[in-house]
Amino acid sequence: MTALAQLPFEQPSLLQAAPQLRALAARGTIHQIRTATGDPAWLVTGYEEVRRLLADPRLGRSHPGGLTRLPVTW
Repeated sequence: MTALAQLPFEQPSLLQAAPQLRALAARGTIHQIRTATGDPAWLVTGYEEVRRLLADPRLGRSHPGGLTRLPVTW
């Protein structure tokens, strides 16, 4: 099993996206990651996917018990 990416990503240049973020985005638009405190989280890099998430009332910033899967409609 591949280890989850860990935030924060190293960002050598403030004017460019972090190399690890670019690498994840190249592999797909939705990724499980770990926050800076080690909590599991989702990172969504695709524009359309982010728009859909922001418009979806079922999803929020945090959820009791954690969100282990994206909704079936994804």
